[in-house]
This record gives sequence, structure tokens and C-alpha cells, in this order.
Amino acid sequence: MTGGAAFGDIKNSVAGVGNASTTNAGWSLGGGVEAAIAGPWTAKLEYLYVDLGRGGSVLGSDASFHTNIVRAGLNYRF
Repeated sequence: MTGGAAFGDIKNSVAGVGNASTTNAGWSLGGGVEAAIAGPWTAKLEYLYVDLGRGGSVLGSDASFHTNIVRAGLNYRF
């Protein structure tokens, strides 16, 4: 299990009107599994959800940022 702070820019633009950008602080939460394959080799699979909230308002329209991240990896342990 993992979790913590996340930071990023949220950008929004309306064609012919303008654009806006804000840097937001949000949160992240996820988990994963790792399993031995053979000898010193392991494989892992991780999932992470990130939420930076809302920001970047242009003429009443705003943007939000939420994403799902899936990572896979192969490790060699010395």
C-alpha cells in the first residue's frame, strides 16, 4: 500500500477566449504485488490513483485532473 502528496499543473483553454493554469497539491493512493519468478528475478504490478482536484478556470469552465496509473516491472535482486 502506498499513498502521499501529489503536485502538478492543471491547464485549461477555451479557443479564442484565453487560457489558465494553476499548480495544485493533491493526493495519491495505490498498491501493488511483487512475486518471485526464478532465482533473483521478480515481477511486479502496481496501481496508483492521483487526484489534483479542480483548477484553471476560464469563463466559468474549469478543469480537473484525476488519473489512474498502472505500472509493471521486472527486477533483478543482487
